[in-house]
Amino acid sequence: MDASNTTALEHLQKEMTSSIGWDLNIVKPIEKDKFHFTILFLGDIHKDIIKNITEKLLRVEFESFKILYNNIGAFPNKNFPRIVWVGIDDDGKKKMMNLSHTILSKLDREGLKMDQILVPHLTLFRLKKQLRIDFDNLSNLTGNRIFGADTMDRFHLKKSDLTSQGPIYSNMLTVYAK
Repeated sequence: MDASNTTALEHLQKEMTSSIGWDLNIVKPIEKDKFHFTILFLGDIHKDIIKNITEKLLRVEFESFKILYNNIGAFPNKNFPRIVWVGIDDDGKKKMMNLSHTILSKLDREGLKMDQILVPHLTLFRLKKQLRIDFDNLSNLTGNRIFGADTMDRFHLKKSDLTSQGPIYSNMLTVYAK
């Protein structure tokens, strides 16, 4: 699911980099046209079954829903992260997870097995090398703030081509809320 409120997310990136003084040669902000939530990761899919996947995804029905961007986290851990992300409110998380389960059930019936259902988050930064981040300081910057809101009214089947400059995403299919 793509984020449409890219202004709020870019503002958060700028606030974090200026307040913490991150070296942008090490901490790479994600470009606004790449802001998205991975609600289900399919992994490497053989081109012969893409038609089957798109037919099943076109049958998924869901209502649009609102989310609030409201917390900061990191993978694999907060001491030495490779990814810094923004999360969403509990209600939005529940609705996104429900959609993920709905999609999974449609695809599972056809024998398609996914790697995993992911916890909803949107990547803000990728770290090019291991760097210790003082998340206590970062938590003081963000507190219990709401960074913005968004409406989730469509999801995409995305193709990801990995390049030396980073991933290139293309939408293969878009499914709109009813």
